Amino acid sequence: MVTLVLFIALLATAMGQSVVMAILPSLGREAGLSELQVATVLSSSALIFAIGTTRWSSYAARAGNRRTLLFGLGGYTLGTFCFATVFWLGLQHSLTGYALFACLLIARMAQSSIMSATPPAALGYIMGYARARELHLVASLSRVTSANNLGQVLGPGMAGLLVVFGLVAPLYAIILLTCLALLLVWFKLPEESSSSVVDVSNDSHTVPAAILPTIPLMMFAVVIFTCLAMLQQTLGFIFIDHFGLAPVGAAQASGSAMMCCALAALTVQWTIVQKSRLELLPSLMVAAMLMTTGYSVITVATSLYAVYAGMAAIGCGLGIGYPSVTASATQHCLPEKRAKITGLMTATPPIGYTAGPPAAALLYQVDFHLPLIVCAVLSGFLFIVPARLSRFRFAKK
Repeated sequence: MVTLVLFIALLATAMGQSVVMAILPSLGREAGLSELQVATVLSSSALIFAIGTTRWSSYAARAGNRRTLLFGLGGYTLGTFCFATVFWLGLQHSLTGYALFACLLIARMAQSSIMSATPPAALGYIMGYARARELHLVASLSRVTSANNLGQVLGPGMAGLLVVFGLVAPLYAIILLTCLALLLVWFKLPEESSSSVVDVSNDSHTVPAAILPTIPLMMFAVVIFTCLAMLQQTLGFIFIDHFGLAPVGAAQASGSAMMCCALAALTVQWTIVQKSRLELLPSLMVAAMLMTTGYSVITVATSLYAVYAGMAAIGCGLGIGYPSVTASATQHCLPEKRAKITGLMTATPPIGYTAGPPAAALLYQVDFHLPLIVCAVLSGFLFIVPARLSRFRFAKK
């Protein structure tokens, strides 16, 4: 039940985020916002989210992960309502121009400051739960974090179905899901016991011969999400400007592409990651290869099917790479640093979404291929991380 409740909490959050990414380019066009303004809303809120995760992780270590999780879900619910309402006013032309942009920016940043409590609290809870029961940490994290990938499958699909009732309708639908997750955490997630905190020697089936450096693992995750954010920022506009789709059609095509990515990630997490117990370095090599291939395919794609194939390859790399670096960073560190490292690792996705959208928007104005080329090159640089970590030896328990 614990894993299921945490899964649903992250699922609701991930669906909300993927819905925003799928429809925001079309919403922005319809409300009269520029590509750079859309990117600014995304990157500014992501920056607040990145800062917030580190602060909430420290708070969760003191006040408890369950309580922090309730704060995060409650803030997400209220913040989504405010953000959706501001956009609705923009579509009704009650708010326009810089006033609309400013209100959207404030609403989204305020939302991010509170909803950033959810990921570190959920990860902190499941790590303590896994250690107390001597479960495999990577597999346990994968079961919970796979909710992010399922949310990216269901969210765009739901958005594609609901946009026929209005571009803002999917945002209001997310409020129902976050309310459900909030109630489940409140009534079904037990308070943590002191047995959740165990000695580092019980952490996993492997122990490090030396403490792994956190920065290369963080950089691997940051690059993953920077590239993904650049792609998601660009994709909707490519469908409009290059493939000639209308805003609603572009939102549906973007949703389908993101579903391919998330479904692939979900599949490898539920099969390869949870069943085969891959070692760190081979996992990172395979992830880098898959993502580099995926971005290269999308760069030269001339049809929607090629884009979908590239997104599937990227999703496979994401599904293998992110759980591996997260578990390794939190597992192979000093016990007293674990809360801080958890906060830093959960900050890597919003850091990527801070840097990615504005960079993609600027590059897109020069040539629509440029953001995709940069993503392929950055993914190629990921091979440096396993090479850097290869000097660290791992001894079997």
